[in-house]
Amino acid sequence: MFVLMVELEAVPELAGELEQLLHELVEIAAHEPGVHFYAVQRDREHAARFMLCEFYADQLAWQAHLVNAPVHARLKHFERLLAVPPRVVQCDALAATPWRV
Repeated sequence: MFVLMVELEAVPELAGELEQLLHELVEIAAHEPGVHFYAVQRDREHAARFMLCEFYADQLAWQAHLVNAPVHARLKHFERLLAVPPRVVQCDALAATPWRV
């Protein structure tokens, strides 16, 4: 399994617009093959900072996600919405609990 942890920091006055775009990415990812889990969180102390947790079947599934036309169209907005470049950490999943609601 291939995991990404992504930190995004919005231009403060554009944080709401970035949040909406991230909701759209979650909806798209929910229907993509190879995407096991895709979640967005907001930093409690910094309202313009978001953390993404993305679990893919493998690195090829992530690459397919990036070139998916609806995803690619939304990622183009990052240049305008982000205060700094995304911080991306690529990980290999080692252990996890089952998902519980």
